[in-house]
Amino acid sequence: MEYGFSPLFTGGTGRSGTTIILNLLKNHPQVHSSLPREIKYLTARYGLIDLNFGRSLSLEEDFKSKRNNLAARILNRFGKKKKDRFLIYLNSKWWSEIGKKGKPRGLVQGITKEQLDLAVVNFKSYFNSDKKRASRAFFYEISAAQIEDKNVKYFADSTPLNMIQANYIYKLFPNAKFINMVRDGRDVALSVSKERWGPDDPHEALTWWANRIEKAHNALLKVRAKDQMQMRLEDLIVNDRKQEYLRLLSFLEIEDHDLTREYFETQMLPEYMTQGEWQKEVKDPDLYNKKYESILKNLTAKGIEIAKYY
Repeated sequence: MEYGFSPLFTGGTGRSGTTIILNLLKNHPQVHSSLPREIKYLTARYGLIDLNFGRSLSLEEDFKSKRNNLAARILNRFGKKKKDRFLIYLNSKWWSEIGKKGKPRGLVQGITKEQLDLAVVNFKSYFNSDKKRASRAFFYEISAAQIEDKNVKYFADSTPLNMIQANYIYKLFPNAKFINMVRDGRDVALSVSKERWGPDDPHEALTWWANRIEKAHNALLKVRAKDQMQMRLEDLIVNDRKQEYLRLLSFLEIEDHDLTREYFETQMLPEYMTQGEWQKEVKDPDLYNKKYESILKNLTAKGIEIAKYY
């Protein structure tokens, strides 16, 4: 079955503007924001990317993740197959789990259980003969179930890890578009250190940030230039607002819209963006800054240019 929309993936290191950019775009009538905002069944362990291409140890960011990766390989060989794990998670935590605010989050936010069950039946019928076809059809069927307007051009997801798996996502969806959000690593690292899912030390988080930047860069080398764009959050919000806003619309080949522009002009203001808080909050900010400058130098040597704005 043919669908009239294409996948749009925003991403970055995390805390770099992936949600902000989707909040802006979902105000455009031709962009539908995924519910939930982050599609776990695509890039998570045992997700569709894992099913089709495996999960490299290089994707794992800590010892626990590497251990889980190896355990998954053993289970796939001697126990439950990855497809079985995919279906278990799909019908449990990817379907519905309690979010931070005590409300259910997951696919339950956007589709009915009947719609999910039908998509699973179709997925199973094709999986053994053509995994990619089954996976692609499942994504489109689940996505289309959320869309009511036939004029929607993009179905958009904001999982940060989209970028470090962009090469595999692109193989599965050759018509996909990618927006890689980049933000000053010192600001990202401080913000990440306050979250539950990343390094809790800002100095360690700088290394974590650089690692994700490099992985995203390498993955995006496999994506055609016309299907990807990189955007600095500081440029969009502070430095070059009008030009970056228009560049975004041009990349997606969509016209400006009153609702989109209104959101941009009222909700994405320079005064809402925090920069330089690390200078007051990080232990030994001079050392922190020197480490960041060293990281930027190493990235440049690898062909990855990240401008230092302040």
